[in-house]
Amino acid sequence: MVDALDIISVSTVIFGIASLLLISRARSRLSNGSIRNYLGSFEICLSFIIIFSVWQTIRGLLDISIQVENFISYPEYIFLIFAYIAFIVASFRVLKISDEFGFNDYGKKINKIINEKPVHVPQAAENKKKNFSQRK
Repeated sequence: MVDALDIISVSTVIFGIASLLLISRARSRLSNGSIRNYLGSFEICLSFIIIFSVWQTIRGLLDISIQVENFISYPEYIFLIFAYIAFIVASFRVLKISDEFGFNDYGKKINKIINEKPVHVPQAAENKKKNFSQRK
């Protein structure tokens, strides 16, 4: 008999695999660069989490009991360790991307320009009209 937890576990694996396929497809469309590298790191993270989910699902469907002393519990922890290490690498790459594409200094300058007193637009428009009429 299939219970709700088994259905949730299988659904989680299916959504994880679908997500991995979408990330792979998106990554293949990008040219080489930091964003493509980041998606590669994210793909690795997601892969380890999916492996962990598959492992948990198979263990649940086959009703395998795990004792902490038992060897069968070690792969679960190994998958999680690799996933977290991959997340650290991906986070570091995001930090590098933020340095590459960050506009923090420019943002301050743009904000300063925006907050400055605006130029009187109607007068500027009249000057353009005068300049245009003088050309004729």
